Amino acid sequence: MFLAYLSYKKSWIGLIGLILILTNSLILLDTGISVEPDSLIYLNGLILIISTVFFIVRYKRETFYYKSLLASINVIDDDWFESIPSSQSRFPDKVIFSLLETIHEYEKNRRNEDQSSQQMDQAGLASWVHEMKTPLTAMKIMLDGHRSNELAQKLNAPWLRMHLLLDKQLYISRLPKLDSDLLPEKQVVQDIMKEEIRELSTWFMEKDISIELTGHTTATVYTDKKWCGFMLRQILTNAIQYSPNGGNIFIDIRLHEDKFVSLIIKDEGLGIQTHDLPRIFDKGFTGENGRLHHSATGMGLYLAKEISKKLQIKLDVESSVGEGTRFLVRFSHDNPFESIRRSAV
Repeated sequence: MFLAYLSYKKSWIGLIGLILILTNSLILLDTGISVEPDSLIYLNGLILIISTVFFIVRYKRETFYYKSLLASINVIDDDWFESIPSSQSRFPDKVIFSLLETIHEYEKNRRNEDQSSQQMDQAGLASWVHEMKTPLTAMKIMLDGHRSNELAQKLNAPWLRMHLLLDKQLYISRLPKLDSDLLPEKQVVQDIMKEEIRELSTWFMEKDISIELTGHTTATVYTDKKWCGFMLRQILTNAIQYSPNGGNIFIDIRLHEDKFVSLIIKDEGLGIQTHDLPRIFDKGFTGENGRLHHSATGMGLYLAKEISKKLQIKLDVESSVGEGTRFLVRFSHDNPFESIRRSAV
C-alpha cells in the first residue's frame, strides 16, 4: 500500500523535487550567496530526511482508516456497517464514513421494503390458497356423495392433484417461517407414513401401484408431524409420478442398534441419470426425467430437502437408470428436538 500511497502523492513528491532544484539552482547561480559544497549536500540531505519522515507520518495517519475498511471486507454481511470503525478525522475519512452510512441506510430501508412486500405477497398467496381450498372441499364432498357415479370417480385423481398443488404452495409460503411453526412431539413413523399413503390413495389406485410397508411398526421419533409428513409426501409423490402403471413402491422402517430410525422408500421407476443425481434437490431442477413429465416443477424434492434440514433429518438418494430410485430418510437420535425432550423428562 505504501507504493500506492506514493503514487497517489506524486504531485507532492514533484513539488518537493521542484523546490530542491530551485533551491540548488539559486544557491549555485547567485554570486551573492556563498555556500560550501558540504553545506549544500547537508541542506539537501536535511530536506530529503524531513520529507521522508513527513511522508511516513502522513502515510500512517492517512491510511489507518482505509486499512480498517479493507480489514472489514472479509466479513461483509447484513450488518456490515456495524463492523466499520467511525472516522477520527474530518476529511476525507469523515466524508467516506458519511457516504458508507448513507449507503447502509438506503440498503436497510430497501431491504425492509422488500421484506414487507414479500410478506404481503406471501400473506396474499396464503389467503388465496385458503380461499381456493373452500370450493375444493365442497367438490370433494360432492364427489364422495356420488361414489357410484363413474364420472365422479374419474374426477377424484384430478381433484387430488389440485389439492396437492395448492397444499404445496401453502407450505412454500410458510417455509421462511418454518422455525416458528415447529411443534416437535413423539411420533410413530409408521403412523405418519400410513397417513400420507391414505392421502395419496386415489393416485395409487389410478396408476394401480401397490404399496409394501414393512419393518419396525413401533419405531418412534421426536419430530414435527405436519412438516415431517409433508416432507415424506414429496418423496412419495415423486415415486408415484415416475413409477410405471402397475408398479410397486417399497417402504421399510428400520430401528438400528444406536437407536436411530431410518425409512427407505424405493420405487421401480425410470431411475435418475448419473449426471442429474447431484442436482435433484436443487430448486427448480427437473432433469431429463422431468422433461418427459411436463407436470414436474422441480420443487417437491427441493422442499423435502429444505424441510429435512430444519427437522435435523438426513435425506439421501441412490438411483440407477432402469432400476428405480431409493430414498433414505434417517432420523437422528441426537437431534436438538430429542435433546430438548430428554432434558424435559
